[in-house]
Amino acid sequence: MARRMDGVTTTPRRPRTRLVAALVAALLAVPTTLAVTATAASAAATGPITGYGGKCVDVAGENPANNTQVQLYTCNGSGAQQWTVADDGTIRALGKCLDIAAGSTANGARAQIYDCNGTGAQQWSSNAGQLVNPTSGKCLDATGPSSADGTPLQIWSCTGTANQTWTLPTGGGTPPPSGGFTHPGVLVSRGQLDFVRGRVQAGAQPWASAYNQMMSSRYASLSRTPAPRPVVECGSYSNPNNGCTDEREDAIAAYTDALAWYLTGDARYAQKSIQIMDAWSATITAHTGSNAPLQTGWAASVWPRAAEIIKYTYTSWPNANRFATMLRTVYLPVVRNGSNSNGNWELTMMEAAVGIAVFLEDRAAYDAAVTRFLNRTRAFVYLPSDGALPYTVPGSGLDTSAEIIGYWQGQSTFVAGLAQETCRDFVHTGYGISAISHVAETSRIQGRDLYPQVGERLRQALGFHSRYQLGEAPPSWLCGGSLTRGLGPVTEVGFNAMGNRLGNVMTNTQTLTLQQRPAGSNNLFVAWETLTHANNPN
Repeated sequence: MARRMDGVTTTPRRPRTRLVAALVAALLAVPTTLAVTATAASAAATGPITGYGGKCVDVAGENPANNTQVQLYTCNGSGAQQWTVADDGTIRALGKCLDIAAGSTANGARAQIYDCNGTGAQQWSSNAGQLVNPTSGKCLDATGPSSADGTPLQIWSCTGTANQTWTLPTGGGTPPPSGGFTHPGVLVSRGQLDFVRGRVQAGAQPWASAYNQMMSSRYASLSRTPAPRPVVECGSYSNPNNGCTDEREDAIAAYTDALAWYLTGDARYAQKSIQIMDAWSATITAHTGSNAPLQTGWAASVWPRAAEIIKYTYTSWPNANRFATMLRTVYLPVVRNGSNSNGNWELTMMEAAVGIAVFLEDRAAYDAAVTRFLNRTRAFVYLPSDGALPYTVPGSGLDTSAEIIGYWQGQSTFVAGLAQETCRDFVHTGYGISAISHVAETSRIQGRDLYPQVGERLRQALGFHSRYQLGEAPPSWLCGGSLTRGLGPVTEVGFNAMGNRLGNVMTNTQTLTLQQRPAGSNNLFVAWETLTHANNPN
């Protein structure tokens, strides 16, 4: 896999007015699904695949590059050993598919990872403990046979012997067949949480300092008193602010306490998280005011994170159904249909809708939110492949060059990674970037990998804005040569996904991420992402 640099400005593109109408019409006529080469898989199960000698199927060196050997190795819980056995017949790790080199059907053809492409070389079926490639009729085989660390895997005529016998993942958060959702599975998975707990217990950095930061914050206070109200009224920039801050910060506190419970095993934190969630589910009925959709999105992005951890890792939550009803009746109707306001609104609302759908196990709501999210992400971050002008969401009312440029805050020169709100300020741009990374991460946990569709936009947006957040002076063509910085603690999730897991060189993003560690909370919907996502392979 090619390793690419982030934040590198390509030649700016300016719209040519005589071609604008034709270009936009042509772009809007192209289905977004044509941008990817393989169908997204839905997960049947995720976890280690164990085989000969009790060893795990492993991607050598945890290297996500194409053609990396797949081997046996001592089980260690790393991302190189987390395999998604998907319903489309593929087996995936590190964003790639288990593949037979060169599509060979011969005995001894080596097993490797490669970009998922829908070919027969990436199809597998389980039969009596064997993993069979239907195209070749051969079985996944440990060469030798040997169980030594580093033993390469290959295909070979099926013999039924121990070196061709594999145990597929079945538990540890695998979704029930009826629901099809993994729990806990909003932003963080059980595997991610276990990794963090191990790092914190070992006193390793940066997790130990990030943990201390979280535990010393006001959000982790066991004396916190929740402040619910029936109607939360929020105007522009939270003026008026009748319960807006209380709601957002209580949601962050519930999530903080849920994390503290899982990492410490101290039931007081689980009980405090439940107390906060119960207080709101017994009280709130509506949101009002001009900022109601955004406020609802912020709070409802965080509530499901807390609820997922508590419901699926703590022993008892008697009012969990009442909390679910609150999400379904108070929050979901407000966020599910999105917004044509600035892009961070709809991205945040879709993050909320996705998280709610996972907790409610509502497949229709989940699929609808993902579809709207993909459309809005494409309209929020520009890539040169979009054409002379940024993509616009159908029905947005942005039909002319002037209208599109006006919606992009007057910016008329477009380069990779520029966002719809860059020239407004980096704070609101960061909200949108954060929501993109959150939805992609939740969907990856749920077995629908969206990074092939949104990863390049996320990578470019992070690199572009990190570059200027680090202090580089903007050129005159960018926002008139003046930027309002303040990106916020929003880079960890995207950097871990695109840099660490997928292997892209992201120099500017990495520099900013390391500078900001440990990343705290923006007191809206982002919290403790150095703790949960720094170098997390799961």
